[in-house]
This record gives sequence, structure tokens and C-alpha cells, in this order.
Amino acid sequence: MGLDYSLKLATDMKRIQALGLLAERIPELQWSEEHTSLYAPDIIITVVEMDGMGQSIIEEGFGFRPSVSVGFRYPSNRDYENFAKTMLRGALPLLEQGRDGVLLFNGEIIVLQRIGGRLVFNADYRLYRDERWLTDNVPVPFERRPLPSPLR
Repeated sequence: MGLDYSLKLATDMKRIQALGLLAERIPELQWSEEHTSLYAPDIIITVVEMDGMGQSIIEEGFGFRPSVSVGFRYPSNRDYENFAKTMLRGALPLLEQGRDGVLLFNGEIIVLQRIGGRLVFNADYRLYRDERWLTDNVPVPFERRPLPSPLR
């Protein structure tokens, strides 16, 4: 059984541009045959353009309207730390290029968010709980604090 995370992002990028940025920033990723996703042994990344109900739910909960959803799937039980680092290496440049965004686990638990230019990691979520690990892996200013989800 895999784990699924999704980055809901307000951006001017289209699906293929977001995938291209990810391929550029994480060179160990490979394109799928159909050029619809990127993958490595411990991660599969997909991007879909959003519309309708999904956009409305995020807008109501977080105050911004996402245009793309980036899926990060951990398909194995091999190297979870590598997955977490790779997901972060993908999410940060996308957030940098976009406006606001929120990374969710299972569609409702906030892992991190960037709203109004402020990057915040959820201190209550296990994935990025270690502040020293974050300091070593996040090259931009951030804060850690509890982020209760408005989607629950």
C-alpha cells in the first residue's frame, strides 16, 4: 500500500510546465513512457490541472484557488526518508514559482503550506517534525507551528 500526498497550488504554470520544472530540479527522476508523470524507485509524481469542486474546497478552507494538484506517491516500503526529501525538493521550487499552496496527506492533513509568502511546516505532523532535519534540507526561511486543517 502506498502513501499519497498532494500539493494544491495556485500558479500560472500548466501541467507540463510543472512536470518540466520537477524534471529539471530533480534530475534522478525519469519520465513515464507517455510523459504524463515522473518517477524514481521511491516516488511517483503526477500533475493535474484543477477545476470545479476541488478548487472550491481548497479556496473555502485556505483562501486561495489552486490551479494544479501535484501528486506525490510513495509506492514502496523501501526508503521513506529519500521519498520525504525528494517530495520536499519537488514541492519547494513549485511553491517558489507559484503563489499560494498547501501540501496535504490523504487530502486533509496539512503537511506544509505557503500562504501569503510564508512557508510553514505543521509541527504536529510526523513527516517534517525534526527541526534540525528541516534546517538542513530547506534552503529558504520557514517556521514550524501546529496547522489544524479546515478540511476535517
